[in-house]
Amino acid sequence: MKKRWIYLSAVLLLFGVCAARPLIGATAPSDPVDTSRECVLNVSPVDASDPEKAEYLEDMKKAHITLELYKVAGAKKLEGYNAYQYQFEPESAYKGLDISDYSRLQELTASDWEALAQEAARITLAPDTALRPAASGSVDNAGKAVLSGSDVRGGLYLLVARDANLTKDKYVKTVKVEASGGEDTAEQEKLVTIANSDQYEYLFEPQLVALPTKEADTDGAVSTANPGPWLYEADIYLKSGREPRYAPLEIVKTLRSYETAEGTANPVTFVFRVVATREGEANPVYDEVASLTFTGPGTESVRLERIPAQSTVTVTEIYNGFAYSQMVPSDDGPIVLDNISADPDAENRAAFENVYNHKRTHGHGINNRFEYDEEAGEWEWTREPAPSGGQEGE
Repeated sequence: MKKRWIYLSAVLLLFGVCAARPLIGATAPSDPVDTSRECVLNVSPVDASDPEKAEYLEDMKKAHITLELYKVAGAKKLEGYNAYQYQFEPESAYKGLDISDYSRLQELTASDWEALAQEAARITLAPDTALRPAASGSVDNAGKAVLSGSDVRGGLYLLVARDANLTKDKYVKTVKVEASGGEDTAEQEKLVTIANSDQYEYLFEPQLVALPTKEADTDGAVSTANPGPWLYEADIYLKSGREPRYAPLEIVKTLRSYETAEGTANPVTFVFRVVATREGEANPVYDEVASLTFTGPGTESVRLERIPAQSTVTVTEIYNGFAYSQMVPSDDGPIVLDNISADPDAENRAAFENVYNHKRTHGHGINNRFEYDEEAGEWEWTREPAPSGGQEGE
């Protein structure tokens, strides 16, 4: 079936890939660039002045975000100009990046710099690569991280935001991104890094940052060609998006005794309703039914996916054939799971036990499941257990 791709919304950078262009500036001679001076980068996860982003800043602080700044290339002052170009270290892992040609860099667009950031990220975040960041820091309670130190001087840097509690194989992923701008805009793959709060997965685009930099011009563009003094302390917002996290649920049914009619076992189906609610939401965020069919005593289970994390889930046995009494939980009560967790190690489990009550009904059921195929433009139907003569339809 057609997959719905994640849309990674971009936050406008105050200083970022645009600041990486080492263009010749018109800065006054009294302010020559000093590429050996220590620099400071202040990183905020979001621009709190943007209502859409400010809405989830508090949750973002719970995501254990750590920032790492990797030096891609150093800065070398251009003779005769108040500007600089990039220069690789002798053993640099980034030597394959096409950033050494000063004239070429003047022609690059913001999209070109984003593509270069992706190239640098694939080098930095490769499974078998263990590069040391020039600086690192965590987002504090004020929602900001400060990256500085003796290794942060003039040059081009790759900024990576990730979950401090995840290993590289877990915090690096590739997603499909739909850029806004019309129906004909092609989807493209992007490497992103993630950080998880209890309820959301935050996705970050690695981005290139040039230090030192300049103030934005009247159009909001940042370039080292802009007038004004060189800035050795810069502020940047992360390019981020988020997706809800989902939790699985396992329903386990144990049947202690079983109905037989003259030695013949008749199938019996148990049906469960699963409803998830969340504080502040008027309607359930999840409402489904699941079933388990037995042909004898024992234990069976069914697993449900994509239940919104941190919701309160109520699992109720709504049908048992009337020949079976629910013993666990007692009094036919439901099972309630508070704040269901998306953590892979969490045990989201609802366990029921029933016994035969000697009220012979010979009842059973069929679970119908419908799923829409967007590519085919039709519904697919399956049954559990399958009826004789076939199990699919439209």
